[in-house]
Amino acid sequence: MKTDLPAILKLFDIPLHKIYIALISISPVKGDPMRKIAIIALILSGLTVSCTTLDKDLYFKDTKGFKNKKVRIALIPFEDASGVVNSGVNVSDAITNELIKIREWDIVERTKIARIIKEQAFEATGMTEKDYSKLGKIANVDFFITGSLGQYDCYVTKKNEARIRITINLRFIDTVTGKVIGTGRYVYNTNRNYLRSCCLVSWIFMFMPEDTIDRELTKVARAIVQDMKEKLSLNPPEQKI
Repeated sequence: MKTDLPAILKLFDIPLHKIYIALISISPVKGDPMRKIAIIALILSGLTVSCTTLDKDLYFKDTKGFKNKKVRIALIPFEDASGVVNSGVNVSDAITNELIKIREWDIVERTKIARIIKEQAFEATGMTEKDYSKLGKIANVDFFITGSLGQYDCYVTKKNEARIRITINLRFIDTVTGKVIGTGRYVYNTNRNYLRSCCLVSWIFMFMPEDTIDRELTKVARAIVQDMKEKLSLNPPEQKI
């Protein structure tokens, strides 16, 4: 019987580093392929214990403007987390990728807003209400979404615990008045406790591509936009998985 191992791994969404460890562990094993798959499954099931939390708070003081026939929204690049260059851009882009799915809104390209901010000599991290109103008129935008990152970390502790922490603070600004009409705060933590005897796993995690934290960021961005849709009653809430 032919065994399609890649298809099985894809079905269960098993990360690549786990596959490497499992294959290394069973390389001396001989016999039927199904026996190897069974051994891999046992190894993978014991490699990690994962605990993920998402604390969230989203509030809108005024929602009427969001329900117009066609609303134009733009994200102003978020302030970076301390010591993490471009983390703010990563968050802005992740949220934009989810916002584009809202049919009722037109999303203005981030680079266009950044160019106008530079041309008008605005300070993106210290804009006043008048600045937001002026920028909104120039860019023909109804609302801005901006904010800052409190945390954007991906690391392994001395106890072989792989942790990802993302804290996003949001502000929603009406360009007519330049005032903040909504705020949000999302705190995401994931803690994967690897087998402490397997130091190799920690090293693999440390040298994995940056898409490790980007993958978790996508989940947070999706949660933010889904909560926005529900709060603003844009369309029926999607079924949460």
